[in-house]
Amino acid sequence: MNNTDNNSISLLHAMYNEILSLKAGQEKAKLEMKAQIEELKLEMKTSIEDLNLEITALQSQLENRNISNQHTSPSVSAISSANTIRKPVSIFREITLKHIFKMISEDLGIEVTSNEKATLNMCTKLICDDMAAHPSVITLGPNPSWGSIPVALKKEMCARHANIMKDSGIDFTRCLGNWASTARVAHLWRDRHKRLQSYFFML
Repeated sequence: MNNTDNNSISLLHAMYNEILSLKAGQEKAKLEMKAQIEELKLEMKTSIEDLNLEITALQSQLENRNISNQHTSPSVSAISSANTIRKPVSIFREITLKHIFKMISEDLGIEVTSNEKATLNMCTKLICDDMAAHPSVITLGPNPSWGSIPVALKKEMCARHANIMKDSGIDFTRCLGNWASTARVAHLWRDRHKRLQSYFFML
């Protein structure tokens, strides 16, 4: 066997070893990707379980208070004029958290502490999550705007928000036209919509 044959055999061995190395690298990459996918699945499952626990806890609280009209939409006829709370500003989109907290403090006579703020945030988040899972919203795509959601569904969800807040000790059903609940749900939904738009744009 001459030097040329030896060189050819060495080259073939080197190529073979390189192929084995590349194949091992591909297998490692596949395993790492599979592990990442499983980790994401676990995180999503944990988030869903946490949300279900929050919903269960809130439902249990409502049942313990034995509120029979929790799904009844507040209306003008059901609220006496003496207890009606009107919008703080004429332009709906200009209603801020400051207006909401002032209403809770002055009109409802409830001191606004971290507990009241947490209750408002939790109830608003639950309603937005519930609305996002509704079939008529899912059909609108992955990131529908507030304006694209059917009016009837928005009214229903905001009425539920008012009743949940009432059952939690903060009577939003006294707000004429359900302005407080609608303002908070709309604000959170629009905020989510903007953040998702920015995320999709960066992709």
